[in-house]
Amino acid sequence: MGAPMLRSSGAVFDLRAAMSDELRAALDILPRVSEEPRALHACRVRVKRARALARVGHACAPGLSAVFNDTARGLMRMLGRVRDLEALGEAARTLAKAASRKKQSAALLKIAEALNAEAKDAPALNMDVARAGLKDLLALAAVWPEASPRQVRRGARRVMRRARKARRRSLDKSNAMHRHEWRKRSKDRFYAATLLDTAWPGARKRKLGEKLGDALGRERDALLLLDRLNERPETAGAPKAMKHARKALKKHRQKLRRRADKIGARLASGG
Repeated sequence: MGAPMLRSSGAVFDLRAAMSDELRAALDILPRVSEEPRALHACRVRVKRARALARVGHACAPGLSAVFNDTARGLMRMLGRVRDLEALGEAARTLAKAASRKKQSAALLKIAEALNAEAKDAPALNMDVARAGLKDLLALAAVWPEASPRQVRRGARRVMRRARKARRRSLDKSNAMHRHEWRKRSKDRFYAATLLDTAWPGARKRKLGEKLGDALGRERDALLLLDRLNERPETAGAPKAMKHARKALKKHRQKLRRRADKIGARLASGG
């Protein structure tokens, strides 16, 4: 009897503590970044989760939420410089393995090799600056005002609305920025729904949210690889190789776009 009553009256969620936990976890992971390939990704995910909670916390601290978001944006940009190159290289290599034609596979492998080489030559992460950025975020989380169940619900619904609005805009498939915005807002929704658990006001649909994030993320990778190919066609090898790679990437992107749209429609149907 106790649990349903808690849900109906508004489950208590300690927003400040949850944000602080995510950022402390990121600080714990940071020293392993230089030794463990996946540590940087794990660190970034923790910051993204804290950032999603800050968007929920906009309901009780809009000014603080804006400062937190700006601070997190700078930190994420710094953490992403090497990681983005590695992720794109991994995406190109995966596509090369799945390519049905040898010429497409060879061109994509060339691109993957160029990206991996660039990642190795990139400047190392400044650990002191990254640590300071995480501590700044932790300090902001520590002074967050206590959010009432009503404020948490209002903040969560705002996250939902932003995700739905971003999806509607993304239906204009010619605008890559709208697709990217939908990806970010859907990630916010997924992380917030996961972390709030029973305090989330509605169906969380976490599996759908995870599938949507994966499809939009891979679609984004394909677009970035296409952009990179336009800027540096020589990375695919000979001119004909560039055409083979472009054809494979466009086909892959269209497939992922259709998949994301289908999942997004299912997710939007219930919040």
